Amino acid sequence: MKILEIGEVNSPQSRLHIVVPDNVNRFPHHFSLAQVLIYSPKTLKKIKNLIQGKQSYIVPGTPSIDDIKLSIRLAIPILSGEPSKQHLYSTKSGAKKIF
Repeated sequence: MKILEIGEVNSPQSRLHIVVPDNVNRFPHHFSLAQVLIYSPKTLKKIKNLIQGKQSYIVPGTPSIDDIKLSIRLAIPILSGEPSKQHLYSTKSGAKKIF
């Protein structure tokens, strides 16, 4: 909250929502957040209610198929390329190929 207040965001409490997936401790530790969210229907419903009527999108760190599945479940866009091709273009030589 302090960071938002320093950034002069009006009423940061109403703009920041922390959502914890259902039964997060029951899933294997190697599961990504996207995987855990896909298997947490109550949390997905809560997120859908939070973003309803607002512009929203997913910005993944390293995109995976699970991130795409999550964006489909939430019916929101994802700012990423196709995961199989993303790895190629995230390298210096891959970026040179693009340009």
